[in-house]
Amino acid sequence: MPYFLHDNVNLHYEVHGSGDVVLLIHGFLESSNMWDDVVPTLSKNKQVLCLDLPGFGKSDCERKIHTMSFFSTCIDALLIELKINDCTLIGHSMGGYVALAALNVCPEKINHICLFHSTAMSDSEDRKKNRERAVASIEYKKSVYLKTSIPFLFQEIFLKRGAMKIDKMVAEANEFSETAIIAALKGMAQRRDTNRVLKMFSGKKTYIFGAEDPVLSSLSLKQEALENDATFIEIKDAGHMSHLEAPEKALEAIKKATS
Repeated sequence: MPYFLHDNVNLHYEVHGSGDVVLLIHGFLESSNMWDDVVPTLSKNKQVLCLDLPGFGKSDCERKIHTMSFFSTCIDALLIELKINDCTLIGHSMGGYVALAALNVCPEKINHICLFHSTAMSDSEDRKKNRERAVASIEYKKSVYLKTSIPFLFQEIFLKRGAMKIDKMVAEANEFSETAIIAALKGMAQRRDTNRVLKMFSGKKTYIFGAEDPVLSSLSLKQEALENDATFIEIKDAGHMSHLEAPEKALEAIKKATS
């Protein structure tokens, strides 16, 4: 089980397959195992890297605020550790924010950035207030916050038939410390709009999003993709968590993006 040390934080990662490098970045309340259904197929002709961001999965948590910039330095540190100078970044939700932040840290190492249910927009004032309320909820009782917030990420029609998957995600998120969850929430609230940075990026750019996403508007994401000269792939019958709601369609979208 490979680890490396970055900025006094012990970070866990995995390497699968060989070929062009694709680095998969998980989202909030997730870990590298969110990609378990993607890795076997993608690694048949790619070298696939999965990293547990600080505070999630098997990686340590050392800070009270984990900015997207700090998370992106972990991405760069992993590429340095493995002597990789050219890769595709695919980030789910918060992982997309991290991938975008990496454009300010190691743009010369990135040939393609793929936002998987994510956006280059910063938080609105209402969204920031929601994150503040989330912090208070976690400090009061983490388990209650997770049981109420995680189902909101899925399209309503999936809540019943996907109950086991949702319960599993809640159980796994319960393993993360309050400190780690709050650190990520505060980091997301502080992030800046990165549309200009993405627009100027000369590499390949792709948006993958769900038509029924309750968190991000598919219409807004289409417009954002167009304005940033990016390709967009819409997954029908999926919300914010297509890798769980429609895993086969999500895999096909990722394969299409990386072909």
